[in-house]
Amino acid sequence: MESMPILHANQMFTILFDEDFTFAEVRAILDRLLDQNAFDGEVQQHQIEYYIDLDHSSFHVWVREMDVYIHRR
Repeated sequence: MESMPILHANQMFTILFDEDFTFAEVRAILDRLLDQNAFDGEVQQHQIEYYIDLDHSSFHVWVREMDVYIHRR
């Protein structure tokens, strides 16, 4: 598993992954997670797992604090 820090929307995230993703895919996933308030501590007490569909791909995503694990489904 690899990890990569990314600055997006003035916040620092660590992306963990087993396969390559485009920068556009990662940004779109982070935008969806931000829209769902996924990085809020109270939200993370109830939900850490997300399914995100983009144009031509689906992703299974786990969030822990500012760490984001992405897996293409």
